[in-house]
Amino acid sequence: MSVMSREMEFELRAGAGRLDGQVAMVTGGTRGVGAELALALAQEGATVVVVGRDIDAGERVVDKIRAAGGLASVAVADVTREDAIDAAAHAVLDEYGRIDTLICAAGTSAAKGPLWLAEERDFRACFDLNVLGTLLAMKAVMPAMIERQQGCIVAIGGTYGHKGVQNFSVYAASKWALRGLIKSAALDAGAFGIRVNLVSPGGIEGERLSEMFRRTAQREGISYDAVHARFIAQTAMGRLVSPSDIAGAVLYLASETGRMMTGQDIVVDAGMLV
Repeated sequence: MSVMSREMEFELRAGAGRLDGQVAMVTGGTRGVGAELALALAQEGATVVVVGRDIDAGERVVDKIRAAGGLASVAVADVTREDAIDAAAHAVLDEYGRIDTLICAAGTSAAKGPLWLAEERDFRACFDLNVLGTLLAMKAVMPAMIERQQGCIVAIGGTYGHKGVQNFSVYAASKWALRGLIKSAALDAGAFGIRVNLVSPGGIEGERLSEMFRRTAQREGISYDAVHARFIAQTAMGRLVSPSDIAGAVLYLASETGRMMTGQDIVVDAGMLV
């Protein structure tokens, strides 16, 4: 495993970003919401290391960060393997000397269907990525943060960790478990200047949610627009959450503005859970 540096010309004004001088590591940063978070962190001045299993996807994210005038690297690692995520963290520390922020965005929602049809492999795959992967990533960076007596960790949860959800028993259970992990880790780490928080999105506008709407429309014999309208009708604001909405919450927690926030779960769902 190696970290491939991408030194980029930084075009923003010095001191303009909320995270200037910080080093941020983003698991699941090679695609989806994780990639959007990596870009947002870089735009605020952080040097970003995107972590994932797909080096080509990671390089594409780095190219976007470069286009925005940021600094980034790619680390290839499977967060469910302790040796791999430990090696990634050590490589980042060797190259940059510090990890100020860890964003745990690697996750899966693949376990769907009635509980009695779930198989052991479904449970293990979901919990391994959503819970164990977050635990191992935190464990990998915490010693360096403890040594410096500061650090920020933000995990991406979900509203399914706040309620029961039909046909999503395994996935919802993993998000409930993640909440307990984050809140307990905040108590463990607080005395060392490390803040640990959770951001829990509602339905995020993008290809994954669109595909879910398409499958539902086909299964029920109704239009895509009808499924979309039914979904947003459950929110107080009548809209979907965008990746930039999630980034806003993460940036708040990672910046000096959120310095007294720890053990919290910020729900960003346009008012679905009220």
